[in-house]
Amino acid sequence: MARLGADDGLNMGGDVQQAGRSFDADVRVLVDAGRPRDAANLLVARLSSELRPFLHRLLGDVALADEAHSATCERLWRGLANFRWESSLRSWTYIIARREASRCRARYARSDWHTTLSAAEAVAIQATSRSLSTTQQDIVESLRLSLSPEDRDLLVLRIERGLSWKEIAAAFLEDDETDAGVLDREAARLRQRFRSIRTNLKAALVKRNTPGSETRGS
Repeated sequence: MARLGADDGLNMGGDVQQAGRSFDADVRVLVDAGRPRDAANLLVARLSSELRPFLHRLLGDVALADEAHSATCERLWRGLANFRWESSLRSWTYIIARREASRCRARYARSDWHTTLSAAEAVAIQATSRSLSTTQQDIVESLRLSLSPEDRDLLVLRIERGLSWKEIAAAFLEDDETDAGVLDREAARLRQRFRSIRTNLKAALVKRNTPGSETRGS
């Protein structure tokens, strides 16, 4: 698998990074000591509380989120012994969780099934208007709902969870043995897509906030 590098545009807090390194060290001690079951128990116990809200934000349905959560934990259990320590355990966990959410979404795709977004996923467009009125909040909500599930996933992984572009690419490619060149190209594609989403949402928000814009556009 291609090496997952450091983030190239989003700096997470030093305390968060230090805590992640300490947690990874705790788990690795158990793995190196030949105690993979204890290591997996620690990993799941420590990160499970993060996974449930994350999966619910991706899927918008408690039952589907629970199913994806169970599948994610199962994959963590099976895969930890072969983890290569090329990224943080937290990032690896989110990569697996997104893959399982995508599979769950595909299994249950139907015309009457609908997902919603969390408030955190609107950060990219809220940056242009920090103080939103009730009407503006309604506009933001409608814009969120216009996004595809994949675009919503991209915003959550980048803005809320702080994964690097290569880590996000790994989550979207769903292949642990991806060639480095493929991973780089997918990361570049997603980065460009993210910029496009943000630009389009900002423009749509400005347009919706312009008096008479809907009348002129009709």
